[in-house]
Amino acid sequence: MGHIMSNIAIKGEKGEQTLTEILVDTGATYTVLSPEVVKEVGAMKASFTTDVELGDGRKVKAAVYLASASIDGREGPVIILSFEGAKEVIGVQTLESLGLKLDPTTGKLKATRPKGVAYFYNMSCSISKKL
Repeated sequence: MGHIMSNIAIKGEKGEQTLTEILVDTGATYTVLSPEVVKEVGAMKASFTTDVELGDGRKVKAAVYLASASIDGREGPVIILSFEGAKEVIGVQTLESLGLKLDPTTGKLKATRPKGVAYFYNMSCSISKKL
């Protein structure tokens, strides 16, 4: 199928930046961005770091950030990992947040639901029935 690339806009407290032709990596849970991008947009930094294993087996400590992302007019909150030398990729958590998936037949991103943040809660699970 080849590589799937997409444009993504990242918005934080300081502004917004659009990145073009970023790899969509279904093997990556989170979106990975350079420290320069997260600093420039003012993404909100978490008070902890996380260990990340890279494709070549190396392990790095990554800072964790929260920002807003949009792809093809669909916007939502995303978790971003960042570390020196990071190769920027769009991970599956971002796709899920925006309601997108890869369509292997077209090699493009496809909507999985209407635009907007999804919250699916089954009320029948929380209601106890009296006998």
